[in-house]
Amino acid sequence: MVNKTKILIVRLSAIGDVVHVLPAMRALRASFPDAYIGWLVEDRVKDLIIGHPDLNEVVFFPRKKWTQGLLNPLSFFKTVREIIHFFRQLRGWKYDIAIDFQGNLRSGVLTFLSGAQKRIGFGRGYCKEFSYLFTNCHVYLDNRKLHKIDKDLALLRPLNIQYNGQKVDIPISSPDREYISGFLRNNNIADRPTVVVHPGTSEFGSYKRWDEENYARLGDMMVNEWDANVIFTWHGSEYDTVKKIVSLMTRKGIVSCETSIKQLVELIRLADLFIGGDTGPMQIASILGTPLVAIFGPKDPTIYGPRSANSVVVRKDVPCSPCEKRTCNQPICMELIRPEDVFRAASVIYEKVV
Repeated sequence: MVNKTKILIVRLSAIGDVVHVLPAMRALRASFPDAYIGWLVEDRVKDLIIGHPDLNEVVFFPRKKWTQGLLNPLSFFKTVREIIHFFRQLRGWKYDIAIDFQGNLRSGVLTFLSGAQKRIGFGRGYCKEFSYLFTNCHVYLDNRKLHKIDKDLALLRPLNIQYNGQKVDIPISSPDREYISGFLRNNNIADRPTVVVHPGTSEFGSYKRWDEENYARLGDMMVNEWDANVIFTWHGSEYDTVKKIVSLMTRKGIVSCETSIKQLVELIRLADLFIGGDTGPMQIASILGTPLVAIFGPKDPTIYGPRSANSVVVRKDVPCSPCEKRTCNQPICMELIRPEDVFRAASVIYEKVV
């Protein structure tokens, strides 16, 4: 490949899935140091990659705004004009290569409309919603139970690129670092181990949530046994959840400040230990190398679990887990996990790193 090759990464959402692509992006930049690399991403998670030194361009795909605009007769034609302008701009960047890391209909169409001559994606049977129809360079996997990071790295095969373990980072601005430092100072968090706990999940993944009372009991154990600062992080409506958890504790728990994605990254980076479910913040902790305990129920940790050395997964071996359900009215895989189970696992990590 010659210098100045233009490469487009297509991975629209969500936080955890975007994090999974970071090693592939690091390998791309290492192999194409002079290339122009762009990333097409939904605006709701764009802040995670804005300012990344491996990227020349972050292209925002405002899906929610356009969906609302198309449904509103007053803004329909304006939205149509915006969409047409967006795709003209996308093609105008004249990408040579586009890589569809998402593998569904929407990402496939966007990869095709980029106008890239070489469009890499998974072949039939390894992607969703016929997205293979919109790519022309297909990758097939020998193992369907590959971790998501390894699956994403497999898409670099047509470019003869291998990931050599290059360090992956998420850069943080000075104002965001200072914001988190101020929060820690204001809560007198010093000279004691700090545990960041993220109990929430997206509404889409609500069946992966662990009970508030369990988190409260776990928090008390960590304060009693380790004299730890236990910080519960949240986003949006999760604030009420963490307030309830702290109110159920008999010892002091700390509700985190409101954070942007990058500020949450910085808080997780500074933690001595992270505990949470199968969520984006857990994947952030894993990619940063923060020691962590992941609480898993329905999903397969072989595919979705943490990859860092100082990590452990807590799950129960039940006949219906792992599963591929989108909803579940009786998630016994989560209900059977007790605070003592998580604390024992956390103690193993804690003794190694604190």
